Amino acid sequence: MSEPAFALDNPSREFQLKSAYLFHFAELTQWPAMGPITICLRGDSPIRHFLPALEGQKIEGNIVHVLLEPPATLEACNILFVGDIDELKPRLFEQARAAHILLVGDVDGFAAQGGMVQFTLRDNKLKLVVNLGSVKSADLKLSSKLLRMAEIIE
Repeated sequence: MSEPAFALDNPSREFQLKSAYLFHFAELTQWPAMGPITICLRGDSPIRHFLPALEGQKIEGNIVHVLLEPPATLEACNILFVGDIDELKPRLFEQARAAHILLVGDVDGFAAQGGMVQFTLRDNKLKLVVNLGSVKSADLKLSSKLLRMAEIIE
């Protein structure tokens, strides 16, 4: 199994890579209904400095939008990055599944708690953990290309 192995020499590089990954997740995820892609941020995370670079880019003709403040309803999001452990509440996971939102985070244990894609650092390298059960329960499909890069949990 091939895994991403990007050495991280400084924290800003880490969050720049995570931001780029979110764009690629949007390319490699199939939602029940396609249209403009909205990437949202919930919680405080340095990724907020890198997400604006994704605004206005296109994926298969669909424009990418970035919301740095959580919208009133999560249904506005296709991808929600959770950057703060205080935001991890069971209701958040339930809402994301019901609204077909790809829930991504970098908090320890995120995928095991019900998150869908977790960034983790191992040996100073960025790795992915995918909770396939959570992804399927949200009626999302991840490309095999993405799944090959990740550690899979159910």
